[in-house]
Amino acid sequence: MTFRPRTKEEHDLYKCAKFCNEASQSLLEFLPKNRDSQATLANFLEEKINKSGENFFISADFLIRQIRCTDSNLVKQWTGAPANLAWLMVHEQLSNYFCKFVADNWDVELYLIHHVPKSGGTSVCEAVHQQSCFVAYPHTNFNMMIQSTGLLGFGIQLAEFERKSHSDRIYAGGHFNLPDMLGRLGTGVRCRGISLTRSPADSTSSAIRYVWTMVEQDDPQWTHTYPSFDPARLSAVRRDATLSGDPVSLSAMRDIAHTIVQAPEFQENYVDLLSKYYYNHDVKNVFALQSLFSNYPELAPSVDAARDENLICWQLRIDGPVPHLNASLFSHRQLVRAFGNDDTFHAAIAPASPQSSEIYGALCVMRALSAQQP
Repeated sequence: MTFRPRTKEEHDLYKCAKFCNEASQSLLEFLPKNRDSQATLANFLEEKINKSGENFFISADFLIRQIRCTDSNLVKQWTGAPANLAWLMVHEQLSNYFCKFVADNWDVELYLIHHVPKSGGTSVCEAVHQQSCFVAYPHTNFNMMIQSTGLLGFGIQLAEFERKSHSDRIYAGGHFNLPDMLGRLGTGVRCRGISLTRSPADSTSSAIRYVWTMVEQDDPQWTHTYPSFDPARLSAVRRDATLSGDPVSLSAMRDIAHTIVQAPEFQENYVDLLSKYYYNHDVKNVFALQSLFSNYPELAPSVDAARDENLICWQLRIDGPVPHLNASLFSHRQLVRAFGNDDTFHAAIAPASPQSSEIYGALCVMRALSAQQP
């Protein structure tokens, strides 16, 4: 697909990103992915731009209006000088602008893969990648940019996008607030895609098993959150509870699950998920959410990725099958067994806020209605 810039600034941003990506390849191979390296790369790129004699014109107004840069240190001191441009190239907010930049300047179809954590979205994005399609992920902070594309987020995404065989499309994937993303892309951008979620209790179950797996594997983030947990003991409890069904181990598994859920970090990340990913200052109730979906008729909700595989593939214009990845060391059913039955598990684990249940119910209704349409 041909790059067709609407403005000179978009053209110069494109040229600057390509120049910086090509100039920094040898250095990027050796730099660790941290803030010190960000400064090192910015200084290196400033020198390269200076020596090149290139003049890339990008205004402060473009930073604010188009890129939506909120970094006051960069905006207030902006002159468009090589030092400014170099820091812009390594900035996470420029990297987060990439999807809209492509939608505005290439004749592409835009597909959203909006997935609430623990809802199967990783599997769907993997299927898209396997079919040589580009997926742009939200780079809302430095760590997210580093995790997804490295120190030169915008330039690396641009190079990868132009290498893909399906450059007539771009996919926006990952965890993001759906109304905010649609607003950022703009009303003129036609979106097709899928919104993936599961019931609050199922998502919480998956999160418990994920955290348990991470602690058992001695992941420093989660062992720090649960200092009282011994990875070897968690391994023994899981093994005895899932293989033998020993009553003492089942009781221990239930107690460990309760402890996992009660931690503030778990509550912040995994409780009331659906409100975080479907509501904003404009969308505050299920009626507004239904209106949002009616305004984007080619954005379909899915509440069960395994059941809706054909719908997902059709909405995203990809071929199946969708791989069903699960990093947990034990299953939802094995965890439920520790609580005695589904009802007891749901009563003990489901998020306290009624909003998530209301949102999930609305999505189920929308999914059912869309399935009835010819």
